[in-house]
Amino acid sequence: STTVETVQPLTTQRNDDGTVTATMIVVNRYAKGEMATAYSCTMDSQGNVDFQATYTPSGELPPLPCMGNTFTLPKQFTRVEWYGMGPYDTYPDRLEAAHIGLWSSTVDQQYVHYPRPQDCGNHQQTVMVKLTDNKGKGWMITAEDGQHFSFSALPYSIAQLSTTAHDCDLVAEDNVFLNIDAAVMGIGNSSCGPGVLSQYAIAQKPHTLHLRFTKLK
Repeated sequence: STTVETVQPLTTQRNDDGTVTATMIVVNRYAKGEMATAYSCTMDSQGNVDFQATYTPSGELPPLPCMGNTFTLPKQFTRVEWYGMGPYDTYPDRLEAAHIGLWSSTVDQQYVHYPRPQDCGNHQQTVMVKLTDNKGKGWMITAEDGQHFSFSALPYSIAQLSTTAHDCDLVAEDNVFLNIDAAVMGIGNSSCGPGVLSQYAIAQKPHTLHLRFTKLK
């Protein structure tokens, strides 16, 4: 189990260029370890956002599946376009069948209806992803500082996927769930072989996600 504590409350400041910056620090505490996440978001007058999050693990933690954030978007943002690994799902230990390119899909197509619901649709080495409605309105998210990120865009939340036993029991939700990660663990082969190899696990060190959210009108 885990508890969540805000160790630095949300603070805001207006910058000389007219932008506004908000910062806060949140800690997820486990039995013998914790994950501290420091957030900094700067918004301009057009609603575009510079987003930074640094995830710092410490102590004894279980193997971490990912380090990142989920962004909840309106359900009409069903069109997905990205520049990164594709067109198939990719993970640190599942890259050989995919290659870098500009890809397009839909949110519904990104989810695989396995008999037992589970996370899926991850795309590695991404530098840009767009989610838009049928008129082209939505968001473009780009990597900053020469970095790349992993993402999935799904019609179901991770909370629902992790607590539903059968695919037929999934309930339609009123949002699109955009999961963007600075680091993702490999998937291994523990259903009929070894688990994740050590080189594909997430290193217990700080990881930073730096993104630019641009509104598409």
